[in-house]
Amino acid sequence: MIPTGISPTEAAFEVVGLVNAKSIMDFLFFETKIGLAIFLIGLMVSLWRSVKETDFSILWSFLMMFCVFLFIFIKPMSSLENATSTMEVGGWNTTTTQEALKNAFIDSGKTKASSLGLVLVSQTYNSIVYGTITAVTKVTQQKDFNYLNNPFIINKVSLYLQHFSAEGIKKDHVLRKDLEDFLKNDYPQTLGRMVNNGNTQGKLSKNWWPGDDDVVANYDLEQRKRWEALDLRLTDYIKTELGKLRSRSTFDNLFIDYKAIKIMFLARHTEKSAIDIASNVSGYGIEPQAIHWNWATKQVTSIFAYAGTFIGQFFSTTLSESMIKSLPYLEGYAVMIIYSLFPFTLLLCLLFGTVDILKEYFIYLFWVKSWVVIWALIHYASVYMSTLQAGLASGTTSSWFFDKPYFNTVTGVLLTMSPGIAWFMTKGVLSGIGEAATALTLHADKGIGKVGSKIGV
Repeated sequence: MIPTGISPTEAAFEVVGLVNAKSIMDFLFFETKIGLAIFLIGLMVSLWRSVKETDFSILWSFLMMFCVFLFIFIKPMSSLENATSTMEVGGWNTTTTQEALKNAFIDSGKTKASSLGLVLVSQTYNSIVYGTITAVTKVTQQKDFNYLNNPFIINKVSLYLQHFSAEGIKKDHVLRKDLEDFLKNDYPQTLGRMVNNGNTQGKLSKNWWPGDDDVVANYDLEQRKRWEALDLRLTDYIKTELGKLRSRSTFDNLFIDYKAIKIMFLARHTEKSAIDIASNVSGYGIEPQAIHWNWATKQVTSIFAYAGTFIGQFFSTTLSESMIKSLPYLEGYAVMIIYSLFPFTLLLCLLFGTVDILKEYFIYLFWVKSWVVIWALIHYASVYMSTLQAGLASGTTSSWFFDKPYFNTVTGVLLTMSPGIAWFMTKGVLSGIGEAATALTLHADKGIGKVGSKIGV
């Protein structure tokens, strides 16, 4: 069948909402007399208005509306047993709509069917959203980073690398112990020798790490052998873990820098810069210059440092990560609730004898469905910004990709604003269609007037 949603999450929530709509519709129109009572009230009101205004088109319009509701939305049903999503049709296999429905939403014994008219509306909206995203993909020429293949993949890889490098070596305990022994014994001894060596003392840098060329050159023979063996094991460990990333090969040449990841890994275990290790903190090298601050100054400085770290972490990581994970479910719940309210929308239309309520209902439904279009635009903007930042960081290590991912900050802020952006887009599109229809009607009226004047009407 035609997909009912873009992502498996959205499609699953849609199926739940559509099935809920059927259950409520059956209860209102078939199991009880509520629907019949509302129809009779609406019929009497329409008849009274027709007699009062001597305009029986009001009554005929009401009856026509009821027939449309009955034979399109209320009685005919469409099966949703094999519901799927657009991403699954395109090859996505990480999660599926049926798995989500089976594990979380609907008991396997419950009939998956809904109103034929509502299912057709769902599929129409999905086709519009899919066509728009496809067009945007072609315009931006981002086939390799197609939103439909893996949404926000750039941001997900950046966040994964940030967590991966920050947590250190957790899954290979032997490698972790061997590295910690090397960092505790061989590395400080080498830094001490470098500090006491007149040729390298002036080059002392906090950016040194165990694999730095200057540091490796000062290892003795046994230390160098141990480091080379550890370096190979560390590289294999990183490759193995990163190999679990979907579509990882796309980023190998563009963003992933093994040296940057190793530096972050080892920094997690050393917890000190090369200057600190080479100072008397570890018993090697030169005496550090004393800095005397009073207690109050230290407290204020630590508070500002914590606040700055928290704010930076929030905007560069926490906000974008939470939005990427939570917004699909927020949109799914919104779609599910809107579909579940459809039977009550029909009752209100019958009660007040107008389809304007149904029009507003479909506008809000399209607004929620259009969130995905805004997300696709933000996805491609993130790809562009990351590529731009990569160009600006050319010649340096790629630690910026997970250490200072400014594109994640922009992504998080824009995703927070995406429902509002989608609302203005929806209202703008509908206003444009309304103005175009009005202009076309006026033009047609003028044309009819001219023809009528010529034939003497």
